[in-house]
Amino acid sequence: RRRSQARKAWLFGEAPQPNRPSSMIRTLLFALLGAAAAQEVQMEIAPDVEVEQRPQFLYANISPKLRIKGKGFGKDASGVHPVFVPPLEKNGKRFYNLTVTDSVISIGLKKGMRWPTSTTGESSTLFLQSLVVDQHGSSNQLKNAVPVATIIEPPSVVRGEDKLIYMTGTNRFLINGTHFREGNMALTFDPPLVRDVDYALAVRSPTAMQLVLKTDRKWRSDGEPGPLRLRRIDSGAGALRIDPRFGGVTVAEVQVDLGGHGVTASANPAKLMYQNAPNLEIKGSGFAHVEQVSNFGPPRLRWANGLLGRGVNYTVSTYDDNKLELVLKPGSVWRRNGANLPAPLTLLAADVGSGLVAIGATEARKGIRVATVFECPKVNPQPLTSLFRTHSAQLWITGVGFTRSDTRNGFGGEVKIDFEPALKVGVDYMLTVFNRTHMLVRLREGRAWAAQPGPLYVVGMDSGAGPYEGFKPAAVAHVVPDADSHPSGVEVQRTNSQVLYQTPAIRHLEIHGTSLSVDAQLTFSPPLTKGVDYKVLRATSDVMVLGLLAGKMWRQTAGQLMLMSVDTGSGPVEMAHGTGIVVADVSANPTVATSTARITTSTTRRLSIYGTGFAIDGTELTLEPTSRAAYDVEAVYENEVVLRLREGKSWAALGSAESMPLVVTKIDTAAGEYIFQDSNGKPAPVTVALVVPDSAATTASGDVMRCDDTCMWANDGVCDDGSQGARTKKDQDKGGAWWEDDDLGGWYSDELAEDLGDEYDYGYDYDDAYGYYGDDAAMPACVRGTDCTDCGGPLELMGGDDDAAGSTEPLGDWDDDEWFDDDSEEWWDDDYDFGKDWDGFEDDESGALGIISSVQPTKTVNKRHMTPEQRAAARRGAGFSFADHPALSAVAALVGALAAAYGCATMRRADEAPKENPCCGGKYKEAQA
Repeated sequence: RRRSQARKAWLFGEAPQPNRPSSMIRTLLFALLGAAAAQEVQMEIAPDVEVEQRPQFLYANISPKLRIKGKGFGKDASGVHPVFVPPLEKNGKRFYNLTVTDSVISIGLKKGMRWPTSTTGESSTLFLQSLVVDQHGSSNQLKNAVPVATIIEPPSVVRGEDKLIYMTGTNRFLINGTHFREGNMALTFDPPLVRDVDYALAVRSPTAMQLVLKTDRKWRSDGEPGPLRLRRIDSGAGALRIDPRFGGVTVAEVQVDLGGHGVTASANPAKLMYQNAPNLEIKGSGFAHVEQVSNFGPPRLRWANGLLGRGVNYTVSTYDDNKLELVLKPGSVWRRNGANLPAPLTLLAADVGSGLVAIGATEARKGIRVATVFECPKVNPQPLTSLFRTHSAQLWITGVGFTRSDTRNGFGGEVKIDFEPALKVGVDYMLTVFNRTHMLVRLREGRAWAAQPGPLYVVGMDSGAGPYEGFKPAAVAHVVPDADSHPSGVEVQRTNSQVLYQTPAIRHLEIHGTSLSVDAQLTFSPPLTKGVDYKVLRATSDVMVLGLLAGKMWRQTAGQLMLMSVDTGSGPVEMAHGTGIVVADVSANPTVATSTARITTSTTRRLSIYGTGFAIDGTELTLEPTSRAAYDVEAVYENEVVLRLREGKSWAALGSAESMPLVVTKIDTAAGEYIFQDSNGKPAPVTVALVVPDSAATTASGDVMRCDDTCMWANDGVCDDGSQGARTKKDQDKGGAWWEDDDLGGWYSDELAEDLGDEYDYGYDYDDAYGYYGDDAAMPACVRGTDCTDCGGPLELMGGDDDAAGSTEPLGDWDDDEWFDDDSEEWWDDDYDFGKDWDGFEDDESGALGIISSVQPTKTVNKRHMTPEQRAAARRGAGFSFADHPALSAVAALVGALAAAYGCATMRRADEAPKENPCCGGKYKEAQA
């Protein structure tokens, strides 16, 4: 029995007892077993063979090698046995040659073979499913399958010799082809062009990419007319030469600008006007060039919101070289959607006889702001609203066109109202604009709505752009006499300027009047009970001071606290004919939402703090550790406070700390300070952000994100570097979504251009065999990170970067500097015949991965890139005739002959020769191919 118990204890790990002789031995056994288990775990952590999970991009039929990096591979290729999915062998025969070192496995694709791809043409992943290295055993030494390559089809590029663009007058054009990949495209031009300096690039689809000229740049960096050639293209797996014998593929012919391409216009955002202002003056230069073009008429303009000239929405009444005068058509407006106003009136382009010339940031379709447009204000009549002459505390006014300071973006003044009888803002009343349709007029204490009873009119209004001449007067109330004084002498003064939180920490409720006493019985609305909700702290005949009891509120919701009656012993005295008098304005207890979102110490320029109970007339926050001198309160909404970090300041000094919480300790509004506390009355600050070093905002490649205001469009109130994406409905309410406006005259299209001429043919669609693409999209005006203040900093970009997509490893050269030339004779282009006069590539020293040939276009270019003769012929419904242009006909014949000869020679070198000779006609044997 004792032996059985001991065995049970040993098997089930019971603690050994001191009185058992074998307890020390069992303890030793447990220690040995634990050491063995630890050794086994360590062996799992550090295996003999490792493969790094670092997929390399490969072109399906061009990339010659796949390199797999790791350790423990040995040096004997015959002793390394990889298995791939999809397989790289068939019937036991490998498609590749294998070379190894201890740290690299090189998979060299055999001639005529290709890497496996998806049947849909999309990228596919190649997995190393298993790996056996003989020197480490005969079993699979991989724990799991490892992705080792992403295989993509190589791109192709359509030739564009017949696509005409102007040096600066053309602001965008398309390059067509196949297998373009967003975020991975790298282009090399001749003459050189630098991406994001000379042009912006957007892949619109796998078969079209759009190039947009950056502001003040040229399509040919040398400034000379001629072809723009694309010499190399890299879609992620390495640079590929295109038509190297011809110096690249011509994607456009660049011509010198015409005289009208020098037209400019001056920005004037400080020009304030209402929607229906009768005229608008635009200043600039070069407008008179239209006089050199026969039958052209006045200058033609393109607007961001779709305004149309020629009497549709406006006409150009007069002009000279430096000025345009526009007259609005009766019934039209400069901007229609009042919900988006005030906002800029943006001129995108002008045409003075040489085609539309982009104005402003061409890449962003940003244009220039020639005016700031305000909605026409209107007040809704409400003559049945009654106001006691002095007892009524406030008046709501409704209508449209009311503006808050945070919607005016620094332009325009405060809203002003003209009353009849006259009232003066700041003296007789205080005005608060809540939104576009509501504003509140609060009568100041000791003042009256009118000297005598009668109607109260709003007879004029200025919503920020100056007095509105078209304003229609409206009766907004009827002023009636106050209630007569009670024989008891009890009176109460209106004190609507007294603002309290629902549960104030410091302030008490004061009631001012005459014939008051400590025993007076007060009736409130909403109801409050003496001794239950409040107590009288002190009282005289002129003032009563009430204190709120613990756990109680002055009101359950925010609003006015009304005193309905007072009883000092002679019966209740009703206030204001029983309607009550305002004795306090109760504000909701503010709340702040907790957040641990990361912000950087100095490059996060804006911080939004969310919550409830914020006063739009003014809210101050006390932060720790940020000092008040470090930031400005940029905007206050009912549920959001926006803080903006000042130049040269920081949210926190971290020192050696990795992070630090940013907390709100208290809020201060017109109701006083509200200190955040727990149920025991101890301070309980609310965390609103986690401050991290600027260096924490990095791209996937580890680079610190840029954050400065060096872009020429910085600090204009709009994020121009593309980091904020689409605006939300809330942004529209704040006046930020200026580009989501109305289309006043209809869509701009080729059909519209046929009717109205080229004035409106600014955006267009490109149609060819590869698809149908809109070619009028906007791109960021600024390089990412150079409009930091307007964009708020790198908050949303932490941990990601568009440029980080795909492999981050340099192609063809790793840090181990090992490259295997064992199969150099099997590179696919070794047999490429360039002719006997070919003496090599000009850029051989930079080592492109391979060579591709351009593709012949299948359709004519869009008329945007035609000559005037071609455009005229297209309008007549006829194709362009070379017979009318002998010089062009000769050039076309020569180009056609060269292309045909080159095409035939190339085809005759193909591995799979056609049965029918496309060059000479007739048939020939396969052996003759």
